[in-house]
Amino acid sequence: MSSLIAAPERRGTEALSPSFAVSRSLPNLGSRLLLPALLLYSGFLFFYGLTKAELYRTENLRAIIAADYLRSGNWIVPKLYGEPLFTKPPGMYVAIALSSLPHGRVTELTARLPSALAATITVLLFYWCFRRSFGRRAGFVAALILPASLMWLDKVPTAEIDALQTAWVAGAIVCLLRALEAEETSEVRASRAVSAWWLASLLCVAGGVLTKWTAPAFFYGAVIPLLAWRGQLHLLWSRQHLLSAAIAGGLCCIWIAAAVTQTGWDVFYDTVSREALQRLSRSHHEEAMQAMQMHEHLPAWADVLIHPVRIFAANLPWSAFALLALRPSFLRRWDAKGKLLLQAFHCWVWPNVIFWSVIPEHAVRHSFPLFPGVAGLAAMVWIDWLQLVPIQTPVARFTPAPGRAAVALAVLMCAWLVTKIVFVEAVIPARNPNRAPHAKGAELAAVVPEGEMLYLFHLKDEGIMFYYGRPVQRLAGPDELPATADGLYCILDEPEWRQWNPARPAQALLHLQDEQGAPIVLVRVGSS
Repeated sequence: MSSLIAAPERRGTEALSPSFAVSRSLPNLGSRLLLPALLLYSGFLFFYGLTKAELYRTENLRAIIAADYLRSGNWIVPKLYGEPLFTKPPGMYVAIALSSLPHGRVTELTARLPSALAATITVLLFYWCFRRSFGRRAGFVAALILPASLMWLDKVPTAEIDALQTAWVAGAIVCLLRALEAEETSEVRASRAVSAWWLASLLCVAGGVLTKWTAPAFFYGAVIPLLAWRGQLHLLWSRQHLLSAAIAGGLCCIWIAAAVTQTGWDVFYDTVSREALQRLSRSHHEEAMQAMQMHEHLPAWADVLIHPVRIFAANLPWSAFALLALRPSFLRRWDAKGKLLLQAFHCWVWPNVIFWSVIPEHAVRHSFPLFPGVAGLAAMVWIDWLQLVPIQTPVARFTPAPGRAAVALAVLMCAWLVTKIVFVEAVIPARNPNRAPHAKGAELAAVVPEGEMLYLFHLKDEGIMFYYGRPVQRLAGPDELPATADGLYCILDEPEWRQWNPARPAQALLHLQDEQGAPIVLVRVGSS
């Protein structure tokens, strides 16, 4: 027992020698090699498999709207089949369109590239944040841990919004931490730094808002508890915060004003308010589920209790280590910089877990921006085990020896790289192999003459329509089809084809199945 008590005390002395901690905890890569090694690691995790399979599920929705940006030249209003779609702001669509500009069209590569780049930026932010507080090797460990969990495996790289929104939220919180550090000094130059970091933080929030509406909830859900914990709530009324928030809010309002000018206030407000109410109001959420003919199998109270468990599972294996950071004695082990970082990660995670569990929308992927907080807590535990920083308060407890901890971390990282290979080579190709949206889109393009508009009504299959690769227009019903003697081309689902009005003759040209296996029919409609 005496040796257990003495070990932390010796560690505090030994950690004053960087060479000792390095030799005991991590392979001697050399400081200059850590960042290149991290870039190689990120490149493998995020860019390997970019083009392994066709776009999947809502990836197609993001890609088809970005493709409309390129065709139309209108990058203000997201449109799906000619109709404004404000369920999400334009950030991800713009990012995909920008990455597709050199190629001239949206592809699997260019659609997924923003996600891979955003994930890489988030990893580098983590490295920078931990490096400032604890040194390069601590930053390297934290950055290794961040993307090595189940949800990151599934969502990066994809053409989904989650990684980009997470990068914005992470950037906002990291910049906020720099502002708080600068607040603690009284120099004139530090005052300028406070203003600059507050502005950078809120500009990241604005980027998050323009990517997905929920970004401010994650940011302030972390910042308000953090400032309250540190007795600094008054900073929310500081000139730096209010001015930065006004600038960031102004940028968002500029886009809203431009979008409303093109579509009208009613269209914008109806979509955004409906989207918000479905996530914040249980009655509206249940109505939306019924409209989509979906039923939740769990009562509301059970779903609230299970959601944190789902978040825990999605962040394995690091969520198990993050729980060890909850002990009060763990907080006392750190210096001022370490305490600030640990407090920030706690506030990043637990208030947001509670909030996103209580509201009726419980999809785990919607909580993705809080996942770096979980990884941060786990990283603090591993940095402690690896003895990369000196302790402040010796506490008797059982911990793995630094050498064993380093071996365990190396094994986990190697296992994760193998998991990535298996996921790309085996899991991705096995997902719905009969969907074949590329082949079906090519079949449509071979039948519909070049330059002809393709019309649809209630069909929902963005995968086939994206790979069709030409303009598609949605109408409320067949009565809205333009009158023409040359004939029109429509894609119908089975009920629409069975109930077709014979007053306007239609000839079936092609019978297909959508990505879910339901029958769809391409028809040529004559004049009435």
